[in-house]
Amino acid sequence: MVALNVLVYCGPGIGLNAYAYLVRTLRQFLGHRYAIIPVDPETLRREPWESKAAMLVVPGGRDMPYVMAMNGEINKRIKEWVYRGGRYLGFCAGGYYGSEHCEFEPGTPIEVVGDRELAFFKGTCIGCAYPGYNYKTEDGARAAEVIVDRDAFKLPAAFWKRDPTNVRIYYNGGGYFLTDEFLGRHPAKDNAVVLVRYSSDVSDPRDRAKLVSGAPAVISCRSGRGVAVLSGLHPEYAWDFLAPSSYTQPYNKHMVSLLRSHDAYRRRLLGAMLAHMQLDVDKEALVDHTSTEYSSRMPAKTPTFLVPARVSSVAAAATTMYSLRNAASARGQNDAAGIIDMVLHDIADDIHIISAASEDGQRRVPHAYQDAVLLASALDPALKYSLSGLEGIQPEQDAIKDQSVLVLCTQGSLPGTKETPRFDMKLAIKHMQENKAHTVGSWLMYSDTTNSTQTFLEKNTALQALLPNGTVNVATIQLAGRGRGRNAWVSPVGCLQFTILLRHPSLKQAPVVMMQYLMSVSVVEAVKTQKGYGDIPLRLKWPNDVYALHTPVGDSSDSSESTDPSYAKIGGILVSSSFKAGEFTLLFGCGINVANPLPTTSINKLIHEYNISHGTSLPAMSMEKVLALVTAKFEELYRKFLVDGFGPLLQLYYKNWLHTDQHVTLADQNYEKARVVGLCPASGLLKVKSIANPATVYELQPDGNSFDMLQGLISRKANA
Repeated sequence: MVALNVLVYCGPGIGLNAYAYLVRTLRQFLGHRYAIIPVDPETLRREPWESKAAMLVVPGGRDMPYVMAMNGEINKRIKEWVYRGGRYLGFCAGGYYGSEHCEFEPGTPIEVVGDRELAFFKGTCIGCAYPGYNYKTEDGARAAEVIVDRDAFKLPAAFWKRDPTNVRIYYNGGGYFLTDEFLGRHPAKDNAVVLVRYSSDVSDPRDRAKLVSGAPAVISCRSGRGVAVLSGLHPEYAWDFLAPSSYTQPYNKHMVSLLRSHDAYRRRLLGAMLAHMQLDVDKEALVDHTSTEYSSRMPAKTPTFLVPARVSSVAAAATTMYSLRNAASARGQNDAAGIIDMVLHDIADDIHIISAASEDGQRRVPHAYQDAVLLASALDPALKYSLSGLEGIQPEQDAIKDQSVLVLCTQGSLPGTKETPRFDMKLAIKHMQENKAHTVGSWLMYSDTTNSTQTFLEKNTALQALLPNGTVNVATIQLAGRGRGRNAWVSPVGCLQFTILLRHPSLKQAPVVMMQYLMSVSVVEAVKTQKGYGDIPLRLKWPNDVYALHTPVGDSSDSSESTDPSYAKIGGILVSSSFKAGEFTLLFGCGINVANPLPTTSINKLIHEYNISHGTSLPAMSMEKVLALVTAKFEELYRKFLVDGFGPLLQLYYKNWLHTDQHVTLADQNYEKARVVGLCPASGLLKVKSIANPATVYELQPDGNSFDMLQGLISRKANA
């Protein structure tokens, strides 16, 4: 199974800034391939996270709350997982926590000394490396000078460009590692390889008058088939995260400017640490030279364009646009662009509603207006989403509304590909009109970059009520894409991401619980019913994931050494619902890998592999075409479902799913073995028969874990 989750500990003890900066940085370095997912102690204790985790990261904060929250069963699972091939990365407090012994500020009022269970490093992490640490201020912060041992990373020399070996990295409260080599013990019996050392200005926490030279600052420790990298430094901190006014001591008042001048070297060092752990680092995060302007903050949102796509009635389109304008209140002229600001003050967003400029060759949204509204108020949605709902943690950003721009377009005033270079709205409408549907895809919304297509519609209920039934909201980049539970959705360029708004009547024969199955089978059938594409190996994993049988071929760019076929996830469905006045409002969030080979595979890569193995020349599919095919197929199946329910569609679902005769273990039935026999068409639960007693039938539902729907199943007996 491909491990694509980078888990970030988010529980008692974390420093909020340390966690915030870590999440941002991991998204920049790893977000192209991995999902960055917060996990609290209960998740680590109860859920089956190990099989899909690529790395566990423990941020800076306080080590003792980590001990209290994770000692015992959690630490045992982490150690065993790393030993089997997992990766642990600990910064500052996470470095102390990953060592066998922690010795923090001995002999002072804030002393913390004791053994630690993880013990990836068979020795002591002692700190602080520099004096002056204070939990309540930034007095302990420094731009620490460190020496990088490039040979220890075992990376190609070209990776480092022309970086100096002595670089400046943010430091605040971390320790150094008393390795056998550092202590002069020969032969060394510990398991540590020193990657980075402090320069000569570190002092001994037991005796501050004693200076220490070459103390290990970052180490790598093998554990079975896995690895742990422990750091006393904060290479995840970028200079533009920091406020210069917070640093007033003689040794740190110029710290931010010094870190800025070394920022490219910092990025290279952090990239090297991740690459050393055999992770796939996004090359765009590694800037070639320090003079390049680079922001470590998340990119800003872009305007959302709204246009009638499959609506034939001019009057109906005009009515919708009038209703949207009428719901907004005039805010006055925007001085940046001379545009009258009409704002819909919704629950989550202030939505600025404007009409697209109509002159040929003109930008539909002036640069000055877009920057004034969106750049000035940019938040970090990934952080906001990952912190929300966690006990005792409430980010200050929750009190601030997002600012969004909704641009009302006619088909004659659509943005050109210079304004929306990664999605051609005109081409999408052409395909949508060729593939007929009456409701689904009636209106098309598109933004190049947004927080989440799902959240935008779900949280802004006033806008949701004004949008026509069947509106589809599409984005190229989601800054906080959502998966099931607390999962994030990895959304690289080439992944088709959209949310469909559908109002569904309460009908006994068409239960709303079955709608997720309808959506997932529509995705698979939309591709496979095209002439020549029937054998493209797309499959369904219960209840709402799309998988592909991926077979690397001769000229495949697959980085895996294996040439054996394997199933990989290439799509998923997320459904949210509300009920009012006898009607459900459903939001179908869907992500489909169309043209991106990473993080797993994609529809176009499958087509390429099929062409090579079968001697065919099937053309690749554009995201615009796949959107049209999926929405049309969904409406076709939905109309059948409204009349006859899901029963007549079961065979179509079974034809595409992975679970025929699959064996599962029922943990709540004394680990009884059972065989999958189908779905219940009324409830959507998985039906299985006991292998030992075939007359016994169970209906299974998930236990709510965010990692594997087929682990932790909860059973109930059903009539055979």
